[in-house]
Amino acid sequence: MEAAGQVMSNFNASVLKEPRGFLKLIQFVLSIFAFATTTSFSSSSSFKVTCNTTAVESVSFEYGYPFDLEDVCINKPVCNKTVKNYEPVCLLAGAKSSAEFYVFVGVIVMLYSLAALVLYIFFDDLYRKNNLIIVGDFVASIVLTLLWLISSSAWAAGLSDVKEYTDPKEGGFFDVKRFPECNPGNKCEVTSVGNYGSLNASVIFGFLNMLVWVGNLWFLYKETTWFKVQSKPPAGTPGMPSDLDLDPQKV
Repeated sequence: MEAAGQVMSNFNASVLKEPRGFLKLIQFVLSIFAFATTTSFSSSSSFKVTCNTTAVESVSFEYGYPFDLEDVCINKPVCNKTVKNYEPVCLLAGAKSSAEFYVFVGVIVMLYSLAALVLYIFFDDLYRKNNLIIVGDFVASIVLTLLWLISSSAWAAGLSDVKEYTDPKEGGFFDVKRFPECNPGNKCEVTSVGNYGSLNASVIFGFLNMLVWVGNLWFLYKETTWFKVQSKPPAGTPGMPSDLDLDPQKV
């Protein structure tokens, strides 16, 4: 209880008014938006098959995170329902690896931002006096910035694949060799594709996170001794005390 009370006594919310604290709070929120808009996505696409120019059959399939689209299949014939041992037709490819990597980076950044906020608010004196912690925070931020760039770029390419392969025509369902229902005697036509609004937003949030982290690097760098040494005026600068002035034996 004494330790908890001591920690609470060090509570310093004013750090949130500083760039490093304020930006860390923004980074925490943006990271949640980034992976939440990805993991919460669920949609469907559909197409219709006009069998022998008369009967119209509708076919739909659903998909969502983690976008392992090769497991999205049509398991039964559409026109000739008497056919047995029908092999399912599945989408050609997915974006599972890029989506999961992107979400992983978002979760890691959220946890790091939360830990950094706790450090800034409750252990601000320790942070300012320990150069190793300051440098560690700066280096970790560089790594996370690069991870945002890599994961956002990979997920942007993955999203392009998702859009392509969840389109029934582009996804291979209209290929007669893979889906005999779309033979010359039948007509296959796309009726709807998924709504990718939240996934487009997730990519935007990814690159926005990267930009915020790039901007934050400058303020973290200013806390390091590297910046303080470079910004320290050299001895003998006008207006600064010289060695003679600082040595009482030479006065």
